[in-house]
Amino acid sequence: MPVFKSFLREQLEHQKEIEEAMERGDYEKAKGLMIKMIERTQQGIEDN
Repeated sequence: MPVFKSFLREQLEHQKEIEEAMERGDYEKAKGLMIKMIERTQQGIEDN
């Protein structure tokens, strides 16, 4: 369970960063952050 909570904390932090970028209208940064989040999630799935 601690590993899953750590994953959720990381995801929440990334989601907040994406939200802030979108609120500023910086959609390129939001897209870049989303791509990184997807890559890290995919890597985490493949590692387990």
